[in-house]
Amino acid sequence: MATDNHDSQQIPVIILAAGNSERMGQPKPFMKWDEHTTFLEKIVSEYTAIGAGRIIIVMNKAGYVRVNAEVPQITESANIIVNEHPEKGRMSSLKLGLQSIPGNTSSFIQNIDNPFVNAALLRLMIPLDEPDAYVVPVCNGKGGHPVLTGSKIVEHILADESDDSDFRLMLKNFRRKEVETDDKFILVNINTPEDYQLYFNRNKMKV
Repeated sequence: MATDNHDSQQIPVIILAAGNSERMGQPKPFMKWDEHTTFLEKIVSEYTAIGAGRIIIVMNKAGYVRVNAEVPQITESANIIVNEHPEKGRMSSLKLGLQSIPGNTSSFIQNIDNPFVNAALLRLMIPLDEPDAYVVPVCNGKGGHPVLTGSKIVEHILADESDDSDFRLMLKNFRRKEVETDDKFILVNINTPEDYQLYFNRNKMKV
């Protein structure tokens, strides 16, 4: 196990935010969760709320520049790593993030396009952490976000020499542990303007 008492302070999170957001038409990290908060700020705040270990944000170069210009306070609670070659895909960003954490430790894997993550759910996932398993929230029989990967899975990812590997297929080599929830938003990704309009209006979430 990551720690004997499953202390959340020992579990870091990798926030994957290096994509070019081509389908969205604007960078997803800076989309508005509400009038005052971006997707990136919302996600970081939830992991900060549980006292998580290191918060690692993997971004492209343009995103890094924009964070420093628009939401520099993010760097008070998170470390930003620049993926110089985001075209290589999500696996390359995941490896960069995991490589920045000393030792092979369990890690939350969080996508920027799922800003609905909440601290209560994260706290339910932590006690299920085991080295050779991954923990996933499930709603109505469907797995959602985020994923908590055990230390053996992290080791496996870092040993993989390909940046083309499919993360979901890789997980099939390990045990799956589920946290049942009635939170339907664990299944939602915001990838297009239509997605955004479906779940958000100008002033608040449509929940």
